[in-house]
Amino acid sequence: MKNKFQEAFKLHQNGSLQDAKKIYEEILEETPNDFNCLHHLGLIAKSNKEYQSAFELLSQAINVNPNNAAAHFNLANTLKELNKINDAIASYDKAIDIKPDYEIYSLRGLALYQLEKYDEAISSYDESIKLKPDPIAYCNRGLAFIQLRKIKEGIADYDKAIQMNSNFIQVKHNRALALKILGKTKECIEAFKAIIKIEPNHYESLYEIATLYNALKEFNLALTFCEQVLKINPNHNPTILLGIKIRKKTCDWTCDDQDTSYALKKINESEESVGPFSSLAFFSDPAIQKKLIERHTSKKYPPNNFFNKVLPYKNHKKIRIAYFSPDFWNHPVSNLMVECFEKHDQSKFEIYGFSLVDRPDDAVNKRLKKAFTKYINIENKLTKDIVKLAREMEIDITIDLAVYTGQTRPEIFAMRTAPIQINYLGFPGTSGADYFDYIIADPVLIPQDDQQYYSEKIVYLPSFQANDSNLSAPSTLLKRQDLGLPETSFIFCCFNNSNKYSSSIFDSWMKILSKVDNSVLLLYADNESVKTNLRKEITLRGIKPSRLIFGDRLKMPEYLARFKVIDLFLDTLPFNAGTTGSDALRSGLPILTCKGKTFAGRMCASLLHAVNLPELVTCSLAQYESLAIELATNPNRLKIIKDKLDKNLSSALLYNSTLFTKNIESAYSMIYERMQNKSNVEHIIVE
Repeated sequence: MKNKFQEAFKLHQNGSLQDAKKIYEEILEETPNDFNCLHHLGLIAKSNKEYQSAFELLSQAINVNPNNAAAHFNLANTLKELNKINDAIASYDKAIDIKPDYEIYSLRGLALYQLEKYDEAISSYDESIKLKPDPIAYCNRGLAFIQLRKIKEGIADYDKAIQMNSNFIQVKHNRALALKILGKTKECIEAFKAIIKIEPNHYESLYEIATLYNALKEFNLALTFCEQVLKINPNHNPTILLGIKIRKKTCDWTCDDQDTSYALKKINESEESVGPFSSLAFFSDPAIQKKLIERHTSKKYPPNNFFNKVLPYKNHKKIRIAYFSPDFWNHPVSNLMVECFEKHDQSKFEIYGFSLVDRPDDAVNKRLKKAFTKYINIENKLTKDIVKLAREMEIDITIDLAVYTGQTRPEIFAMRTAPIQINYLGFPGTSGADYFDYIIADPVLIPQDDQQYYSEKIVYLPSFQANDSNLSAPSTLLKRQDLGLPETSFIFCCFNNSNKYSSSIFDSWMKILSKVDNSVLLLYADNESVKTNLRKEITLRGIKPSRLIFGDRLKMPEYLARFKVIDLFLDTLPFNAGTTGSDALRSGLPILTCKGKTFAGRMCASLLHAVNLPELVTCSLAQYESLAIELATNPNRLKIIKDKLDKNLSSALLYNSTLFTKNIESAYSMIYERMQNKSNVEHIIVE
């Protein structure tokens, strides 16, 4: 019998698994409890990906001999394949009890990592490394440190792994990604380039370099690296989408139709398309936007039931409200919201600020910290710990002021921070997630017939945008000559970000310029690529490039004062002005908008209604062009508009922060009451 087993074992070692299996089974017919045969049949079943059979055979082997470490180890690996991770860890533990081994500790660490038990995973890797310093263990421990946001410790482990294996490309890639998290952009680029020198076809690193150059606004370099990726992997979707994003940002419209077709194709194929924020400027159809965002959310931020359902809390004397944001500093969102935070009625509400990013202690940040009942820095906290904290604090309502903008973390809300979660302000569109109960808007932004395009129920305020009344009309006085602007020309402007410019709106602007003699268009452009491309576009449309002027970013007093010397602001479509729009109106500059079909495409219409200037809201580009020409060529009509705006500013709903705060508090109270009464989530209207 011994000779027969040795024959089978030799066949097994040589890869003749079927022949070996046959002999093992023959032996078991005579001796059913032969440990070695059961164990090796289990290994063959595992090799054939017959995991349930492997589990049964290995379990039988352990019943025969429970003191064999290898059998417990192999059973653990099988259980991992069956996605029974906790059972796998228990088997690893039994193997370690019998015979501690570095590989067992290492794989146990991987299993714990899968369960997001990163501290325990690190402890397991510690034991593995004690027994045998191994580059894979260092690499995996580094990954666990990164998940705990201990980036420097993670990098240190990656360095040790690289010292032991200088050709460990994946570790070098992981290390570079860690540098990216630390914001060491230039060092990060060099790290990825070092990988390319070793492995020129490592397209993942080439792609990362492209993203970094994009972040630095070195768009030509970014596109160069995109091209290199696509030579190696022509179907690399993230690179294709990055190229689309860059072309949009730099106003390169040469591939507009192709880009749109590709993005739509990916949506229809349920593949990754342009991101949620990019979609706001890319698509004018709210149904398409919703479809895209819902699919993005379901893939990247699906509901996470790590915790039990959070139920309404009882007996709170004050309603507990928590605002989550990565932008608690001198940022448009906080500039709009800061006075609302200050004016919250703290006899009725406790107001908490959860800061996703540790921000500079600037003037706005200082105001915010004073305004909140408590300000909490959660930058380095794990998602589950943040959610646990919010639940321990018994927050009643949480508001995400970012959703899909900036350094946001939607996964927090996917795990449920509070009984009610609200999408507001930072992202002008639906979250596409059923774990957001409400979105705050107004009747102009979301007409009743458009509710179908939102995954949330609507909280209707009289006006959706908060504002800071402390930011008054500009006191700084500038002249046109101070800004290098022509003294006698009619000056149109648009200071929206360049990703909001589209070929169709640019066509309208050129038609307007062609009909208004001695007029110029002043545009905001934060990079040379935009300027180059728009000069090409204006030339193609038969207009002199000299009639296109570019303005730089200015400090707040000068930024607001610049609006005073301009004649008319021309809004963009399908993504309107938001904060820029309220800044211009505050400065006395009328804005002409064309009302779109989406939230982002109706923001400026909402602002104009909130300053009682609905006559500046058009419903087609033809109307938009006609009214722009009329206002530019009829000084009296434009003066009437400007005088009306100046008169309205003191009483405008848009800048009445006291009333806005009262309205949003009314909404919170209505939501809270419905929650306590266990009523269904329904649309809320604040009169």
